[in-house]
Amino acid sequence: ITKLYDELEFKRIHVRPHIWLSTNWFTPDGVTGFAVPFFLAHRRLMQLERAQMLEVEGGNLRWCMKLLRHAAGHALQNAYRLARRKRWQEAFGHNTIPYPESYRPKPTSKNYVLHLYSWYAQSHPSEDFAETFAVWLRPQSRWRTRYCGWPALKKLEYVNDLMAELVDKV
Repeated sequence: ITKLYDELEFKRIHVRPHIWLSTNWFTPDGVTGFAVPFFLAHRRLMQLERAQMLEVEGGNLRWCMKLLRHAAGHALQNAYRLARRKRWQEAFGHNTIPYPESYRPKPTSKNYVLHLYSWYAQSHPSEDFAETFAVWLRPQSRWRTRYCGWPALKKLEYVNDLMAELVDKV
């Protein structure tokens, strides 16, 4: 969490999402914060989770940071009510549409960034934003080079412009 806050501070984003323990990762609508699974709080709980579920979502630093950056995107979306902005909707779509029960990703699509598993950005406009924000936030991500020629680059450039607008705002 400290590493996430340091990354936000480096980008001069002063909102610090409230983070609490729960049974799963989630960000309630309208809340400037998110839940982290309780089993990440202690090594022995992670061992128990692995024994019962065969994996620990966020169970190593790299994976955990990916999930924290993604969740921070949701928290900032809520904090600044970003999804109400016309340009946000033009870039990502309307976040008021219901989440689908399932989605069929298009693995060859270059309209979305690749951050979490299963082409998660394709699942919903809010997830598209959170994934794009996470790629933008990651130190040394070289997103301009990585996504050169992809339509997803326009979303990253929009997030870059949007975050520049929010610099030093509390």
